[in-house]
Amino acid sequence: MERLSAEDYFREALDVLGENGSQGLTIAALCDRLTITKGSFYHHFGGMPAFVDDLLAYWEREHSERLIALSKRQPDPTLRITLLTEMGVNLPHASESAIRAWGRSAPDVAAVVERVDKRRERHVVESITALGIERARARLLARLAIDLLIGIQTREVPPEPRRVREMLEEIEAIVLREAKPALGDRVRDMVGR
Repeated sequence: MERLSAEDYFREALDVLGENGSQGLTIAALCDRLTITKGSFYHHFGGMPAFVDDLLAYWEREHSERLIALSKRQPDPTLRITLLTEMGVNLPHASESAIRAWGRSAPDVAAVVERVDKRRERHVVESITALGIERARARLLARLAIDLLIGIQTREVPPEPRRVREMLEEIEAIVLREAKPALGDRVRDMVGR
């Protein structure tokens, strides 16, 4: 039998959360789905509180920080906005919805959710200002995008991917329409005209 990594446990736990919510995330459920013994789980994590801490750190790292780092590698600010839209569409929405719901009754989970949302919003603001849009306006547009994402994850469980795409692409279109004059100014400045 192949030895499971901590990441295998975390990916499965996110699936469990997406399907059954936080109440369905138990050691027994994970062990059944991974076809392992409870002893294997305890060997890896020591218990559920440590596992939850590690799971939330994994979610923050893989579904926020890693994606932000990937988008920062895109030097073209217009393409970065498009990339951020794609990333938003492809998030594990059912799992994120469950984590958000869990955070309403668990302060430690709520703290991680708040940190992820703030970090994502800060990055979207930076990405929008890179298009030449004034910072105050960029903050408002970023807040609209993040609130839209949170809202659809909360209202539709799980959200329909087509609707997520349609709504996030509408925010992208607004951002890019507002950036056009600023982009033109930046190009003129670059070529010295």
